[in-house]
Amino acid sequence: METFKGIKFNSHDEYFKSPAGAVMTGSPVTLRVLVPHGLDAYGVTLRLWEDGQEKLLNMMRSKSFDHTPYGDMLDEYTINVSRETSGLVWYQFIVNTPVRPYYLCAPKDGLGGDAETREHPHTDRSFQLTVCQKTFSVPEWAQGSVMYQIFPDRFFRHENSGDVSGRRMHKNWLDEPDYLPDPNRGYYPADDFFGGNLKGIEDKLDYLKDLGVEVIYLNPIFKAFSNHRYDTGDYETVDPVLGTNEDFSHLCAAAKAKGIRIILDGVFSHTGSDSKYFNREGNYPETGAYQSKDSPCYPWYSFKEYPEKYDCWWGVWSLPCVKENEPSYKDYIIRNRDSIVKRWLSMGASGWRLDVADELPDSFIADLRSAVKNEKSDALIIGEVWEDASNKISYGTQREFLYGNELDTVMNYPLKNAVTDLLKQKIMPEEFCRRVLSLKEHYPLETFNSLMNFVSTHDVDRIITDLGADTDGLSREEQAQLSLTGEALAAAKGAAKLAALIIFALPGMPCIYYGDEAGLTGCRDPFNRKTYPWGREDTELLDWYKTLTRMHDCSCFRKGKLGIEAAGSLLSIRRIFEDERRYVLINASDETVETMLDGTYFRKTPKLLFDAGLGVQFSERENGFYLLLPPKGAAVFED
Repeated sequence: METFKGIKFNSHDEYFKSPAGAVMTGSPVTLRVLVPHGLDAYGVTLRLWEDGQEKLLNMMRSKSFDHTPYGDMLDEYTINVSRETSGLVWYQFIVNTPVRPYYLCAPKDGLGGDAETREHPHTDRSFQLTVCQKTFSVPEWAQGSVMYQIFPDRFFRHENSGDVSGRRMHKNWLDEPDYLPDPNRGYYPADDFFGGNLKGIEDKLDYLKDLGVEVIYLNPIFKAFSNHRYDTGDYETVDPVLGTNEDFSHLCAAAKAKGIRIILDGVFSHTGSDSKYFNREGNYPETGAYQSKDSPCYPWYSFKEYPEKYDCWWGVWSLPCVKENEPSYKDYIIRNRDSIVKRWLSMGASGWRLDVADELPDSFIADLRSAVKNEKSDALIIGEVWEDASNKISYGTQREFLYGNELDTVMNYPLKNAVTDLLKQKIMPEEFCRRVLSLKEHYPLETFNSLMNFVSTHDVDRIITDLGADTDGLSREEQAQLSLTGEALAAAKGAAKLAALIIFALPGMPCIYYGDEAGLTGCRDPFNRKTYPWGREDTELLDWYKTLTRMHDCSCFRKGKLGIEAAGSLLSIRRIFEDERRYVLINASDETVETMLDGTYFRKTPKLLFDAGLGVQFSERENGFYLLLPPKGAAVFED
């Protein structure tokens, strides 16, 4: 239990830990602890764990203060530490007094922040310091860019492009996706298509440019059996439904002319069983691993009983796993002069999003990074990781994603979950701030500034549905029938607007999942993969997203330093870059809140840029600036 509250350390505060975030190899980090005079402390010890080995280092008493923002009559203890190799360092403190030692430990939830003072050591309650290779950098263009995710079959169909022969096509673009099991297969095979294609995306580049998009992330485009194409059939060929390889190069060139880059989805932990590599279904002329042990691809797969029993992704027989470090597979995907990752970069792609990155070996990702950066030095590598990627453990191994040799950045599922938890009132703004600041503490700064921030993807409920209904435990039939209407829909849309505002206000790449801006709803796959409703857009939401991209188009939101605070049900996000300042205030509750704005922040009368359209009232009085925020209301200020 906590025994003495006067000792202070906060890993989220740059006074106590500087610099914030991960540090580079060979660069010092300064740690400070404040101890009350009344404890008569005769020393503070820093307790470090590096590579499983404990070290005890004495801190220096550097200053004494009568008054500080953290309390009165305090002694400051300081130490600089550095590390020459990348990895994770864990630490806590021991405050030595004549009565007893006090142990300064991290909070139990692992999010860092204010230390807890305890009478007994808790070695499992340590703060995390991430050490990254000093050569690590993230392409500057990615830091703060606006991203747009497209599920290619469902975005737009150019009528004179794409070969749909042999595919089961919907005749009506506005049909609902199929979801019922195929009676011959016993499961839903995701084999219904709408015919969205690459030329269709090219047709809509002006729309995307007007929306403010700078990066397009495409779900898989390579030839495959399914409409989602995570069951790769041929890495070398665009799926004929989408068009041709030449169509892809033309799309990249047309997008580049408008200042838009293209990121591809790399599915390298498994292939499809219906592929030229495995060829279980016999649809390819090549001899696949399933057909013969003499196949050049046979060493790629792990057979338990040849040929029927083999390792497959999450037990799905149509997705046989590959052995990523098998030399011939790694040559094909990464190392050859015309390898897959190099080939598509040379054809115009600006980077790769790695599907299920936590199922790819560290050595594979490191080799991929080297190949990608050698081919195109400013290419971006994004990993699909659903947790804090800095300390992720998968298959019993501490992953090295963010040590500087692998990923540039990751999909920010922790933020997505924090946003929805906040707006569903499962957590208070204080908890939201701690989750965001924990990522800032654990990630390299350039990674933090290029995180793929989103509120919807192809793998989770659409944001309006997520905020408007409890879909946990619903059957597929119940998900298909779920429909928000009337006040429930209006409330969900209002909350979804706030969710989008938050990801545009925070550091990173705000990512719009196609159709969110048009009001699409839907539960998980396949209901979150409906076609874009061209001509039937929710214009209120579309205007809101355009407002957000215009708001975001300034140095403050792209590069600015983050300040984030909570006061009751209010969340404030501050962004500062040189002489520019922006201030976002959000009322996450269902009650109207009046608040006095922080006068220490504003240098002059702040300018209300816009609100969430809910009647925010702003006024200046003798003793400060006042704001009346309605339920689920928000305001953005410029100073």
